[in-house]
Amino acid sequence: MALNSKLQLATFFISMVMLSACGGGGGDSAVTPAVTPAVVTTPVIPAVVTTPVIPAVVTTPVTLAVVTTPVTIQSLEGSWRTACQASKALDGYDEQDIFNFKGNTRTTTKSFYAQNTNCKHSAKVIRVREVAGIEFGAVVTPGTNTSHTKINITTTKVLLAAMNVHFTALFNNTGYTGNGSIYYGYGYGHVRINWEIFVWENISSSEAAKTNFKIAESVPDIWQISEKMVDGQSHKVLKMGNQVGNLDSDGRPLALATSSTATQPNKTTSAYTAQAAGLIGRWTYPCRISKGHPVYVQRKILDFEGNKLKTFINIYSTVNTKQCIDRNLISQVEREADIVVGKVINKGAANEYTQIGIKTTKVKVKLTGPLASAFAESYNRENLYHTHMKILYNGYGQTGWKANDWKNISGAPDAITALNIGTQVPDIFKISTVTGGGKELKMGDYQGTFDINGRAMSLEPEAAVLQ
Repeated sequence: MALNSKLQLATFFISMVMLSACGGGGGDSAVTPAVTPAVVTTPVIPAVVTTPVIPAVVTTPVTLAVVTTPVTIQSLEGSWRTACQASKALDGYDEQDIFNFKGNTRTTTKSFYAQNTNCKHSAKVIRVREVAGIEFGAVVTPGTNTSHTKINITTTKVLLAAMNVHFTALFNNTGYTGNGSIYYGYGYGHVRINWEIFVWENISSSEAAKTNFKIAESVPDIWQISEKMVDGQSHKVLKMGNQVGNLDSDGRPLALATSSTATQPNKTTSAYTAQAAGLIGRWTYPCRISKGHPVYVQRKILDFEGNKLKTFINIYSTVNTKQCIDRNLISQVEREADIVVGKVINKGAANEYTQIGIKTTKVKVKLTGPLASAFAESYNRENLYHTHMKILYNGYGQTGWKANDWKNISGAPDAITALNIGTQVPDIFKISTVTGGGKELKMGDYQGTFDINGRAMSLEPEAAVLQ
């Protein structure tokens, strides 16, 4: 019986083997086992598809950033800043440039600093302002990482200011010609008024300056706008041509210069309300010499309400005293601004501060006090380039100044430039509790250093007190 079972089982296996061997040539019964190899390809599908996708995700944004940001009036509009770096134009000093584009006009402000001071505002030695018209040409190699636009630049005005007594003395020395640098007095200390510290001088009519700065010449260049990450944020980057590299037959650079790079600052992004940040209320500073005039003293009040800031400034002469007393009051200023409260940085640490963006929308000035009439006379003939650079409030080229009469200077071109009217300016603040439970407010120190967004990196030494 057992032998019979074993024979039956053997016969069954032999039959199955023969059936499988005969099924390879075709027929319905052969289709089912043929599906089995298809299972092997299933894991291959994602491996083939996903492997090339990884570099595509990484490289696509880089290509698009270069190609989809053409150099146009619209894409250039606003302010761009270079990093603080060793100057190639003035040996032994550091330099930082700011480019402001408005329509077909580029205004370049170049600032030179004592070396290794991180371009600290108080370490500035020379300031230059160049005004130029720009023309847009053809786009070269569009769709590639080297894509760029042909640009022609025609400088129309150059202004120069000595920012310390050392350079004031050098500029007034008519025998000093810069020792290879194009930044010197151009003989103006001899042929007309002497150079004064912090005062602009227009050197555009000097024949030497016309040559050195190529005034009224069309200078060919190439520009490119791309994007890069800086401190964890994406920024637009403007690259310019390598003027010391290979040039084409028109004198136009054939390659972009990595050193001629400017970054467009990001605006402050809203994260809190002024109420939540504790800003709401009136904050009063003590009498002090502050931004607005290098000698006079002033009393300043910051009034925060909602997303608005009103600033009230009384300016006093210091003929007889350094105190803010009514008989020495010479002018008053009112400024209105929109504010955006940003992120808290270094929360909980001793160096905590909060980002803020301030966009001035209106500025009014009134001359008052016993000297008001005399000041009105000088205001009627003063503009941005005939005034001490540190005096923020002057005539700005407007006429009709009268004593005890408010004048709105918000639309004056020079005032818009000097006071950043209509442009969000990045700043910082910190609110602290003082002895007795009161509150004090410190804003950013304008005499210090600034980050790539133009935001102060430290707090001012003196605080305003909440009333």
